[in-house]
Amino acid sequence: MKKILLAALLIVPALAAAEQRIGVVDPIGALQQADEFQDRFGKLESSLKDEQSRLDRLGGEVEKLRGRLEKEGMTMSEDERQDLQTQGQQKMIELQNLRQSAQRKLNKGQQEILEVMEPKLKQAVETVAERENLDVVMNAQAVVYVQSNMDITDAVTQQLNKMK
Repeated sequence: MKKILLAALLIVPALAAAEQRIGVVDPIGALQQADEFQDRFGKLESSLKDEQSRLDRLGGEVEKLRGRLEKEGMTMSEDERQDLQTQGQQKMIELQNLRQSAQRKLNKGQQEILEVMEPKLKQAVETVAERENLDVVMNAQAVVYVQSNMDITDAVTQQLNKMK
């Protein structure tokens, strides 16, 4: 009798698991493919173009000063060499500050995008899960193997695009 009860206890969870429908989603992939995300990220990149241009310009100036110091440094007076080194150091500090500022703006912009898109992603996953009659939806990064018919990432992206 104990053996039958033990066998039944082992089989019941297996049967319950067999009835569950599981989907897998790559949330980052679904977001990155969504039209709204791409629009918002494109605007963020555009807003950073001025900073990028300034970074490129300053980087060029620093390289130009280094090249001049390497080529002409031996023939310059001590005062000229010191002045050139000081200019280079000032440009490097300015470059580092601008780089940090641009990185902060990028991080803030990305955070703002995620704050808007995360609830929409959650809603899209729920909508697809209900439509597909799924019991569980797992993050694709937590799964080692999945059959392609269980991946709902494209369906979530399509749902996100409908939610504009």
